[in-house]
Amino acid sequence: MNQTSNEKVVQWLRTAIAAEKEALINYLDLAAQTKDTSGKNMFINLARDEFGHMNSLEKELAAVQSDQKWVPAGAEQSLIEKIVPSLKNTGHIFQGSQGDIKTNILIMARDGEKKALIFYEEMAQQMTDPSAQSLLKRLSRMEQAHYEILQAEIDYLNKTGFWMGFKEISLETT
Repeated sequence: MNQTSNEKVVQWLRTAIAAEKEALINYLDLAAQTKDTSGKNMFINLARDEFGHMNSLEKELAAVQSDQKWVPAGAEQSLIEKIVPSLKNTGHIFQGSQGDIKTNILIMARDGEKKALIFYEEMAQQMTDPSAQSLLKRLSRMEQAHYEILQAEIDYLNKTGFWMGFKEISLETT
């Protein structure tokens, strides 16, 4: 990497680390405010994922700053990524009342995840190093899983008739 591209990578890594740290703090705050145990656990797991993202990015920053190669991304799924597919078959996370979690807070969190996944996708396209691309694509997929779980909760709270992108059906007649 030349000096200019190295400085650019250091800059966006610092930006990404700051964003992951902010998301981590926000999810821990939301967990503290949530009375519903399953909702609280979802926010804690989201925070845990963000902490992992932050750690991965910090390792990359240290490597880039010392002119080392990128560290290959791990392939193991996060807990959220494991949960999202199973939720399509089982139902929503929050068991509490609609008033327990404000939809607008979930929307802000969802929108933050969308911005993060777009950021990582764009950075992956700019990288020529396969390990860098792999890490960024991995982070994007993890943010996509966060986006989907938050959207599912928004749909549930708003009673849109959709869950995890699927139209819910009712066997009840009116």
